[in-house]
Amino acid sequence: MIAFEPLRQTMKGDKNLTRATPVSAAVQGIAVGLLLTLGACSKTTDPTVVIETAAVERRTIVLSAQANGTVEPVTVVEVKSKASGTIIRMPVDIGSNVKVGDLLVQIDPRDVQNQYDQSAADLSSATVQRSVSLAQRNRSADLFRQKIITQQEMEQATLAFANADAAVIKARTNLSIARVRLEDATVQAPTNGTIIERPVSVGTVITSATSSASGGTTILKMADLSKVRMRSFVNETDIGNVQPGQVATVTVDAYPNRRFVGIVERVDPQAIVQSSVTMFPVLVSLNNSDGALKPGMNGQVVMDIARRDNVLAVPSDAVRNARDAATVATVLGVSPDSLRSTLAAGRRGGAPGTAVAGAGGAGGGGRTAYAAGTSDTTRGGRIRGGASSTPGGAGQSGDSAGRRRFAQGAGGAASSTGSSFGGGQAGAGGGAGAGGGGRGGMQVVFVKKDGKYTPRPVRLGISDFDYTEVLSGVTQGEQVALLGAALLQAQREQQQARMRAGTGGGLQQQTPAGGTGGGGGGGGRPGGN
Repeated sequence: MIAFEPLRQTMKGDKNLTRATPVSAAVQGIAVGLLLTLGACSKTTDPTVVIETAAVERRTIVLSAQANGTVEPVTVVEVKSKASGTIIRMPVDIGSNVKVGDLLVQIDPRDVQNQYDQSAADLSSATVQRSVSLAQRNRSADLFRQKIITQQEMEQATLAFANADAAVIKARTNLSIARVRLEDATVQAPTNGTIIERPVSVGTVITSATSSASGGTTILKMADLSKVRMRSFVNETDIGNVQPGQVATVTVDAYPNRRFVGIVERVDPQAIVQSSVTMFPVLVSLNNSDGALKPGMNGQVVMDIARRDNVLAVPSDAVRNARDAATVATVLGVSPDSLRSTLAAGRRGGAPGTAVAGAGGAGGGGRTAYAAGTSDTTRGGRIRGGASSTPGGAGQSGDSAGRRRFAQGAGGAASSTGSSFGGGQAGAGGGAGAGGGGRGGMQVVFVKKDGKYTPRPVRLGISDFDYTEVLSGVTQGEQVALLGAALLQAQREQQQARMRAGTGGGLQQQTPAGGTGGGGGGGGRPGGN
């Protein structure tokens, strides 16, 4: 009670202050409301979006497929010995470069040397026996002519000579075999190459490759590393664009700044399934004269699918489909009516947004390549730029096929063959028929001239991640808008509009929900005690 007395006396003594208090509260309420309103306006007002532009220029655009792979030798030779025995000498090791005829392994030659000596002695004995038999036959022949010996004795002398002659031939054959076995004890390099594996060492007892049921002991593995190949695994969605003879660029982890150029040698017909992903082995031949590439190195392969030199191109960020173009048009100051009329004129003129790669009939049935953005491939290799091919239905007009593809791709859904740039619909026509292609493939760029933006329907060719070929619709030197910032701004404005519509008008409408009235609230209900 004593603590509140000075305050009560002050209030009694200053009547003006007591009367002025309600007025100050009202002014303060108005000020607070104004600040809240200004704060809300400042939060919903974004700074001016800066739209960058780029010139339409001539460039070289390369469409490629990527895959991971491993370096391997073209041919691996397993060196085995025809002779059995103990290794007594082995002058090579892993990594040794050898030439044809170089000594690889020396096997203990004592057994085969003894066999050779025995065969040589047998041949010498058989040769002497043949000479004796020949002399006896000649004497028997003279005696038989003189009728001193009988016919039977003459025949026996002739048979003895024939047996002696056969023994010489047999001894000569055995000596030749023994000589080969003796030579087999010395294993020489069958070809030029590098030793890549040595499973045995000096002192190992090996078995013959010809007489052993197991196939013999592998002594060495060697390969010619002057030419190697990269075994890469390409996703099944991209394998249709890879053909033998295409140029490929290989980068290995050991040399990240070096590019090795090779040629696609073979596409294996049998797929390999890894973790539920279907891939096809693709072999790329590489020249390795300096020996930089070694078997087992991991790397990446980029195979050139299509190449366009000195063509008109625009940044891929400048290209939008019809749906995204309508979204960014308001940010660029383009009226919806102007955009709609431009798109309608482009459709009537038969200017699809994608390039026709294969010649189709008037009723469809061709193969149409779409290259407006990145392909919808998430497993294994990727096709840079999203070019893919879709067969048009036989007997279907380009317009009807385009309608179906447009319906499937609308709303940013990627189709089975690829998606248009910016996440929009994947337009596709049935063929290069008289109907002018599919309507869903309409692509638009915004050309800046005299400070204003004008929409242009364009016809596109192949595309990589950065640039897209333009077949028609713009000319060299024109400035096109890069629409990444404009698209983000338009999406932000749409989101803010949805938020305002969902909350009933923003911060000014949130006051009644709190249950507290205030000056200038206009409809706020006083809260109860």
